[in-house]
Amino acid sequence: MKKFMVIGLGNFGFNIARSLMNSKCEVLGVDLDKEAVDRAKDYITHAITGNPANKSVLISLGIREYDGIIISIGQEMSSSILIALYVKEAGAKRIIVRAISEDHEKILRHLGIDDIVFPERDMAIRMGKMISMKNALDYLPMTEDYSIIEMHPPASFIGKNLRELNIAARFRCQILGMKYSETPAIHDTYDDTHIRTIIAPPADEIIRENYTLIVLGKTSSLDKIQKME
Repeated sequence: MKKFMVIGLGNFGFNIARSLMNSKCEVLGVDLDKEAVDRAKDYITHAITGNPANKSVLISLGIREYDGIIISIGQEMSSSILIALYVKEAGAKRIIVRAISEDHEKILRHLGIDDIVFPERDMAIRMGKMISMKNALDYLPMTEDYSIIEMHPPASFIGKNLRELNIAARFRCQILGMKYSETPAIHDTYDDTHIRTIIAPPADEIIRENYTLIVLGKTSSLDKIQKME
């Protein structure tokens, strides 16, 4: 079982910790705020109240015993940097830090921290891209040029199979999977427990009106599919 320490149990840290627990990991949460600790303690393995910016407190937690240390200290850039320095010096196997600004990121990189995340910025970019696309339900950037999207199929795709559509040759995109509900929609929503996913669908799979396509390709090529009727 993998072990992680989450330093800072605000909304981001709390949800990361809970997600790790749901993935069968052992999680220790640390925060100076007793209310944040009390909220988290029922959802993770251990939650303790302490000042993570205190070097002796961090060292006492056995940094090297964990597979990863996630640092999520709200808007406290100076505390985040100090904790990252202490954790780095203590020999952490992997350090993931939530950055709040480009200057914050630059300092962290100078400290040798490679795993830096901007959750608000990244979510804003993802949401902006998704809502700008005609049929997109979700959007995941892979590289600067390639993305994966979940999308409603264009009307011209309905009733045709993948062999007929020849999407790989026409658009240089790949259909990774298809999803559909096995139960009728109620008020335009579906019961997630009855969603069926077909991974690597066969060439004779016919696209139905209630299908969601999972498509990988160049962002420019995906845009072309989006504009189809």
